[in-house]
This record gives sequence, C-alpha cells and structure tokens, in this order.
Amino acid sequence: MLFQHKTIMITGAASGIGKATALKFAREGANVAIVDSDVKAGVQLLVQINEEGLSASFYNCDLNHEEEIKNIVNRIITDYGQLDYAFNNAGIGGDFAKVEAYPTEDWDQVMSVNLRAVFLCMKYQIPHILAQKGAIVNTASLLSTVAYENDSAYVASKFGVLGLTKNAALEYAALGIRINAISPGFTRTPMIDKGDEEKLSHIASKHPIGRLATPEEIAEGVAWLCSDKASYAVGMNLLLDGGYTLQ
Repeated sequence: MLFQHKTIMITGAASGIGKATALKFAREGANVAIVDSDVKAGVQLLVQINEEGLSASFYNCDLNHEEEIKNIVNRIITDYGQLDYAFNNAGIGGDFAKVEAYPTEDWDQVMSVNLRAVFLCMKYQIPHILAQKGAIVNTASLLSTVAYENDSAYVASKFGVLGLTKNAALEYAALGIRINAISPGFTRTPMIDKGDEEKLSHIASKHPIGRLATPEEIAEGVAWLCSDKASYAVGMNLLLDGGYTLQ
C-alpha cells in the first residue's frame, strides 16, 4: 500500500474532492484525519471507511478559528503519534457579483476559509510534518490562473493560495517538506452540482475534454503529489482542468 503506516489530515474531507481523497488514502493504508464542519457527513464517511476495515477519525472543526485548527492538529498527533501529509482542501464559493456590488462580509468569509485557513493549517502542521519529511498539498483552482467574471473573492482567494503555496515551498524545500498545489477544473462536487443539468452541460462545454472532472480524478493527483513518485515536485501547481486554460 502506497501510504501504509502514514497519517494524513484532510480539511473539507466530508464531501467532494476531500471525500474522494480520504477514501483513496484510506484504501492505500493511511490513517485519515477527516476534518470538516459538517458533522453528519463527516461521521457518515468515517463509518464508510471503518466498515471497509480501514483507519480514520473524524474531527469537527470551524476553520475560521485559529485555536480550533491548532487543537485539531494536536489531537491528531495525540491520536496517531505523527502527521506525514496534509491536504488543505476546504473551500467555499462565495457570492456572484461585480466588485462594486460584492458584499464585504461575503468577501471576508471567502478569504477566511479559502486562504486564511490554509495559512493557519500549514502554520500548525509544518512542525509535525517536518519530523516526518512529508508533504503538503493545498487546493487552489483553475481560477488560480485565470479570471472568472463576477467571482472576484473566489478568484482572489485561489490566486492567494497558489502564491502562499509557492512561498512556503521555497521556505521548506531544503528542510525536507514538499509543498505543492493542485488546481482542479470544474469538478462535479456539491459546490457546483445543484441539480441544474443544463448549467452543468454549459460549464462542461467550456472544457476541451468535454466534461467535468470527477472527484476521484483529482484525488489521484493529490496522492501522486504526496507520494515518493513526486519526489522532485516542489512548489508546483498541478493543473487538472481538462484543457480549460488552453483557450
């Protein structure tokens, strides 16, 4: 198994890309720390993993609060004795509006979850991952590389995640931690899957590959970035966008 006797912390793990990644790592032998604010979905995933005879724990956490993040990391260390990998994946979409009309409170919330929480997670993860010479993957987006009309907060937050990832990668590469970002194209997750098939078909048509990504496809990229197979990947942005940004 690729991650036998390893431990990974995954934020936003209860659904979408986070859930697919949690299942991938658990099935590859890892202890999976499921971190999410959705207790019901988090416990359901925990039960699913445990029913497969695999290892996981659920940690309820509001990523808006630094002390909660610090405490969750410490609890993971207490429970498993080590932290080898982190997938800082939790994110929200925010409102759709032009800059002049964008609600300030909404902007602040998007920045808090999508960018500030990634910084805070790394702040408390890094001392432990240093001891394991492990890896961190942060979820950016194809919108960390291009603009998207009426979506300024989300786009700005994901540009920020990519910049933060690159800076942290530079600071810690020589110390033995590889830090990278993954940038999914539009993926069929609860964030965009609202039951409007016509809208989803329109979004899919903007990808040269002709479809949306599956969460499992993105999870494969996260697993590669954490694995020794990506031993020379430092500060990279793994863009899995179905060709969206080629146009």
